[in-house]
Amino acid sequence: MPINRRRVLAAGGLGALATIAKPFGIAPSGASAAAATALAAASTSWTGTRKIAFFLTSTRIDPVRPDWAEEIDRRINFDISSGQDLSLQAFFRANSYGRARIEGHVRGMEVFPPGDIPVNALASKYEASLRAEGFDGGFLVCVGEPGAGSAQPAGFWSRAAFSEHVGVWAMELLHAMTGYKDLYVFPNHLDVFDNMASSRGVHCSTFTKRVLGWVDDPWIVRHTGRLRTYDLHALALNHPAPPGRTTAVQFGAAPKHFIVEARLGTDQFDGRIPAERQGVIVYQVENPDTEPSSNLVLPNLPLHTRNGLRPGQAFLSATRIEVRVIAEISGGYTVRIIDPDQHLINRSAEYATPPAAGRPAAVVTPGPGVHNLIYRDTSGRLWELYRDSADRTGRTDLTSNAGAPTAIGDPFAYAHQPTNTTIALYRSAGGVVHSLYWTTGAVGHDNLSGTAGAPTAAGDPVGYHMTFDDTHHVIYRTSNGHLHELWSSGFNRVQYGGDITASVGSAPNAVGNPSAYAARGTNFVFYRGTDNRIHSLYWDSGAVGHDNLSAVAGMPNAGSEPFAYYHASSDVHQIVYVGVDGHIYELYAQGASSVVGWDLSAQSGAPAAVGNLTAYYDATANIKHVIFRSAGGRLHDIWWRPGGGTPAHTDLTALAAAPLATSTPVGFATTNPNTQHVAYCATGNPIYEIAW
Repeated sequence: MPINRRRVLAAGGLGALATIAKPFGIAPSGASAAAATALAAASTSWTGTRKIAFFLTSTRIDPVRPDWAEEIDRRINFDISSGQDLSLQAFFRANSYGRARIEGHVRGMEVFPPGDIPVNALASKYEASLRAEGFDGGFLVCVGEPGAGSAQPAGFWSRAAFSEHVGVWAMELLHAMTGYKDLYVFPNHLDVFDNMASSRGVHCSTFTKRVLGWVDDPWIVRHTGRLRTYDLHALALNHPAPPGRTTAVQFGAAPKHFIVEARLGTDQFDGRIPAERQGVIVYQVENPDTEPSSNLVLPNLPLHTRNGLRPGQAFLSATRIEVRVIAEISGGYTVRIIDPDQHLINRSAEYATPPAAGRPAAVVTPGPGVHNLIYRDTSGRLWELYRDSADRTGRTDLTSNAGAPTAIGDPFAYAHQPTNTTIALYRSAGGVVHSLYWTTGAVGHDNLSGTAGAPTAAGDPVGYHMTFDDTHHVIYRTSNGHLHELWSSGFNRVQYGGDITASVGSAPNAVGNPSAYAARGTNFVFYRGTDNRIHSLYWDSGAVGHDNLSAVAGMPNAGSEPFAYYHASSDVHQIVYVGVDGHIYELYAQGASSVVGWDLSAQSGAPAAVGNLTAYYDATANIKHVIFRSAGGRLHDIWWRPGGGTPAHTDLTALAAAPLATSTPVGFATTNPNTQHVAYCATGNPIYEIAW
């Protein structure tokens, strides 16, 4: 709740996406990871310059052009006969992003009797002398043999017909120089999306380029978590990709993982991919190497999208992982990957933020589609772990960014939707109530209770924004058990609203922290009284009212703080709490109707609860959720459809194979896609998130 009418921008920028090191494990079946790495480096990489001797070979009956030497040199170094440079030099420069080149020398013509000319036909005559001169290979250019493409895999000699185009010449050279074999020997191969599958003169796939040493491991992002969005940089463009983009995404478990990449006709080579087939492709690494020879590589890479995917189209794997193209961007595509079986995320480990000292707060800012987790570390600093609308994540040291005092207790957060501002409330040493606030950029800070001249807090503050009159409200408990209010109109100076408990007279003092919200111009505060009943205080422009809710509803005494939330479209007030018997009870009322209650634990068969709880309503699915801990720190969800649905129970710890909780959880739902999220502090004090 800012004091001054000033706009500030949110903390932090986009964080780096997770990457995987050595993602492919190029090795024959059964080889170790170390052997795989050594093999990829020793026998399949082509970086730097390879010196190649080119010979024209013909039979006595083949007509030979008088300019054959100039023609071969043109094909090697600079071939613009079709309007674009389609030389071998250009192919390797584009495919390797400048890492591989050839030094071609046209050495002469050799004439043979009619018939096939073996690929090693000149080995006995020239190979020893060529090696002595520093040549890496010899290449036969055959006249009059359109099917002449051949090579010695991981050898010295390769061969292609004079009439064949750059794709065939490049394929045969790669066979000889790297030992990388033909991909088309397997069904459903990569076809036009890899020159080693089609000899069409297109770019090799990301997988092939990684094996050849032309793509580095950090360029390939490994998908983690339930949902992420990525901007793919078309493979035919220069790489590494610019900040915020990636060359490819890998998902699924090794060895049979998937690779996602963007293929657009952005250069003279990928321009050979038919326009109707360009887009986002998904292929599988069925086997990274089926070849038993240690110096050869033969991957099986079945293509799962015959034509590239375009915006609105999706691929669904057998394990229900979805790759959906969201939009076409300049030089690439935005894709979203959803893995429904991934439920657990170690949020604080993602950016190595310090261990937590208590319960996190959670807030969704609908405008920009950002959801934040905010927690206090063991030194009292407040940290933000955010995820934006594209599911990119980041972190901010909030108190350091704002130059604000460190915190005690747990923070609370809410959103000011008109300005898309996130507001975090907390208390510092001595019980002073503070706010931090941001949208994008620097974090603002205000000393709320100090500015308003209000009493110091003995408990954690809660707050909300009332859209009815654009006012902010903060409620907190003082050491005598009374509840107090701070408020401001819009972004104007904060004011002390007074001692709410004292204004009623008949209301008992509070135990623990309150819960509060605004509904149709009325302020509502809920708390556990010293009588262990759940009470409400409410007011608009007149006197403060008071209700003993659990007594009116005939529900048991409370053993926890209440958690209250409001469903505006149906005008329903909902309060949940843990009873002294460990059961979870809900109190609810529509509008001004009398409050009623029921036993959610008995209805759902859920185990007994300990500590405090949280709840929320998922409007997209029309489902209410209550999240709580049982003995030992297991997390649970009781959920049901309002208006008559029978509550069901899910053991979230079992669902996500999650660590046990040491704090009260927080929960919320997101849209597009509709997912549920629970965050908590686990053993060892990291912040974990469970999503489903």
